[in-house]
Amino acid sequence: MQGLTSIVPEERAALINMLEATAGTGFMHESFDPNDPGQFTRPWFAWANSLFGEIVGAWLAKAGPERGQVIANGQTVAQ
Repeated sequence: MQGLTSIVPEERAALINMLEATAGTGFMHESFDPNDPGQFTRPWFAWANSLFGEIVGAWLAKAGPERGQVIANGQTVAQ
């Protein structure tokens, strides 16, 4: 929810990068071991994946195009 309510583009970008990197799958999980994020439950967690898509879409709509940035492989990069 922080990613949807933040008004700071850099904060949203940092949250997106963190979420995308969790367990290295690019998907959200129901839970994961904080000491080993590669150990997780539910490899596909639909509502959380949908919410992540909403966060990415909101970030791109509000910050991406104006700043000439896109997300590629979990990183914010200049075009």
